[in-house]
Amino acid sequence: MLRNIIGGIAVGIANIIPGVSGGTMMVILGIFQQAMEAIAGIFKPHNPKRKEQLIFLIEVLAGAAVGLVGFAKILNILFEHFPTQTIYWFIGLVVFSIPLFLKSEVKEQHVNLIWVLIGMALIFLINFLAPSSDHVQVNPSFPDITLLHCLTMIAAGFVSGFAMLLPGVSGSMVLLIFNQYYLFKSYVAAVTSFAPDVLISLVFIAIGVVLGILASAALTGIALKKSRIATLSFILGLIIASSIVLIPLNVNYDIVTILTSACAVVFGGAVVALLNKLA
Repeated sequence: MLRNIIGGIAVGIANIIPGVSGGTMMVILGIFQQAMEAIAGIFKPHNPKRKEQLIFLIEVLAGAAVGLVGFAKILNILFEHFPTQTIYWFIGLVVFSIPLFLKSEVKEQHVNLIWVLIGMALIFLINFLAPSSDHVQVNPSFPDITLLHCLTMIAAGFVSGFAMLLPGVSGSMVLLIFNQYYLFKSYVAAVTSFAPDVLISLVFIAIGVVLGILASAALTGIALKKSRIATLSFILGLIIASSIVLIPLNVNYDIVTILTSACAVVFGGAVVALLNKLA
């Protein structure tokens, strides 16, 4: 139970940071395959494990909610005072999760290089399409509740939810491409205000996210069943490329920054090792 909640918290935290993947966090904690099976399993007509899988998903989702809401301020503080080191900590998490992914999922089979490259190309394309900070339109206020707005929130939530489970694919980065990231983040941050326009929008976002997660799990399940190695190789490419695109480029790399960033990467690896041991 504790591992599932911690895994959910990690997924929630990851999904509010552009470039960081909630699916990768599930790989690190060893619950990726279990999550895919649980989401697909609860809709099967004859499934003796439905109750167990439903409890598992509730625990993960509860943790994700805590991660999204409870850690937003902590992350803001980290990014305000240690932005480069925080990013390198996440890079350490992603890089050191790759051997775990190979060991737990690919095992002794050989990866398909073509599908690895396709996965990497997709991440590079998403990163290329994402707007720079100079071109991001930050929403100063919440839009009016209209039918178009509600449908937009469902659509954006669907895209975010679909990307949420894929290791290496950042739901927040996808939202940046559609210029919805800052609006989503503002809604989440304002949830405790209980303002009607905020709550209504979050409900429609949640509907889209749930539909996206179900679609993503179903598609991933089918792909794993029909061509497991190709699918896992594609996911491996997503993870590898995500660790590359996270590297901050517009940073003055003095000796202090280099040393502290290296320590952050090592710390990320230590966290992965600890989580793997607990798992």
